[in-house]
Amino acid sequence: MKNKIIPILLFTFIILSTTINAQSETKFRDTIAINYQDNKTLLDILKVLPINVFDSWEWSDDDRIKTVDFIAKNNYLIDSTAAFNNIKHITPNYLNIQVVDGVWLLAIYKFSENDFFVVTDDIVGDGNTVHTFNYKNNKLTPTKMLNWFSRIKYKILLNDTPECRALIDENEAFFDYTLGEKDTIIISSWLFNKEEHGKCFKGNTIRLKANKKLGRFDIDKVYWVE
Repeated sequence: MKNKIIPILLFTFIILSTTINAQSETKFRDTIAINYQDNKTLLDILKVLPINVFDSWEWSDDDRIKTVDFIAKNNYLIDSTAAFNNIKHITPNYLNIQVVDGVWLLAIYKFSENDFFVVTDDIVGDGNTVHTFNYKNNKLTPTKMLNWFSRIKYKILLNDTPECRALIDENEAFFDYTLGEKDTIIISSWLFNKEEHGKCFKGNTIRLKANKKLGRFDIDKVYWVE
């Protein structure tokens, strides 16, 4: 009886080992449904973004064009790498991509039929890198706000002193950007709180609202979020 059991156990072990090895060799593959027509403007902008908005990773012009052209033809995208260039969320005005241990964001805001405000945010361990553009009549142009945040960050100051300004300058890269909401951008910092920094700042959060008439974003509110 023992002699019969041993071959059966050996055969079972071989089958299990083969199955486990086959599973471990199976490549990651994820099919992401993307309706091209619903997201056409966002994807068209993705194709023409300059390479410097991808500072923490490399997504060449050719690769982006091929990606968008594939989506246009098939209404889906096949992702073959679990932790790289993995589209987590897409809407007609917002794209969220996981890139290794970081995140890359693209958001567009419509001012008029052929006039959009564009924001990209490259988020890695050492903070955020934000770029802004205008996309008007199918032409992408960097905004005059080369450092967009520097034009509005001092609006949170209650006391405009060198010490308070230094707090903002030292932590600028760590402000978080909430993008993708219709007509709204929120910039906030978890590093500041009212108890410790209330003498310097009006708040740790700035809410911006789209001014479609003037084609810009205006500060709507500065407040504390604990």
